[in-house]
Amino acid sequence: MDTDAPVYATTRRHRDAASAPAFVNPFIRCRCGLASLERIHRRSWMKFLPGLRFYRCSSCGKPQLASKRAVREAVIARRSHQYQR
Repeated sequence: MDTDAPVYATTRRHRDAASAPAFVNPFIRCRCGLASLERIHRRSWMKFLPGLRFYRCSSCGKPQLASKRAVREAVIARRSHQYQR
């Protein structure tokens, strides 16, 4: 592997701004809707919020906290709407 450009180790501080994920507030929901959420493993501090589950949007990929009941109702509403077509 012989290149003319020097190879530098990439650190978190010197990453390109476009490639580094910005801080994402898990309390703000995306515009895709609750029906497109997939459950993911939550972090330890999230266990202090027992009414909320940690999800990732299957459309845009944003991680977010939402209530299990609200997500379940959104999925049921989406399915019933699809069957009525």
